[in-house]
Amino acid sequence: MAGNMNDQYEMGMRFTKMLMDFNLSLRASMMELEKAHEAVSPLWQDDMRKYYDQIWGPFRQTMMHYDKVEGPSYVEFLHIKMHATGRYLQGG
Repeated sequence: MAGNMNDQYEMGMRFTKMLMDFNLSLRASMMELEKAHEAVSPLWQDDMRKYYDQIWGPFRQTMMHYDKVEGPSYVEFLHIKMHATGRYLQGG
């Protein structure tokens, strides 16, 4: 059983690292997208823009919420679980 828990611990640690890398990459992509959006925004003022804004606004809000709240909260949760699992595996 201990081998199985060790495997679970290692997989949890890898997943935590992958999630952290994903969050950083997502943040960088959103920053690039924001810059591109700001560059084209003053030039693009037609009916298609109104439709785009209806989609962009909620998408941007969701991504910002994930970046600031959900992503960090889940990483923190995983850190706590991995710390507890590590302590268990070390017998303390």
